[in-house]
Amino acid sequence: MTAERSIGMTLPPFRGVNERAKIIEYAQATHLRNPIYFDTQAARAAGFRDVVAPLGFLNPFSLQPRGPKFEVFRINEHKALAGEWSWDHHAEVCAGDELHGQSVLIELGDKQGKRPMTVLVIETKYMNEKNENVVTVRDMTLEFKE
Repeated sequence: MTAERSIGMTLPPFRGVNERAKIIEYAQATHLRNPIYFDTQAARAAGFRDVVAPLGFLNPFSLQPRGPKFEVFRINEHKALAGEWSWDHHAEVCAGDELHGQSVLIELGDKQGKRPMTVLVIETKYMNEKNENVVTVRDMTLEFKE
């Protein structure tokens, strides 16, 4: 896509509730064994509000649609690859927690090689009901230039 991109571009804000069933599905799919990820009583006995969202559960598409990422950041989905992802957890996230936030393009560059690429780093901050940052996700997307 040829339209101009710039650092600071943002997706529309999102808001959503972490669903217990989705957390449990993720925990099962990743073969976790700790009952705090599956059992409300076990999570509460361990001092949590409800089942705990495992590390990596939150991603930029968990509470917002995927399509706007490609539209707003002008990424050609047919030439894009998922690159590195990182998560900074600042507080526990549990089932029933309502989170809100926004994704921002924080880095934009080029990578040379056999197939030159554009490198985009998108940061998504998840805020809780108290407006505290609970998780920050950085998503590197690689887009082939040819």
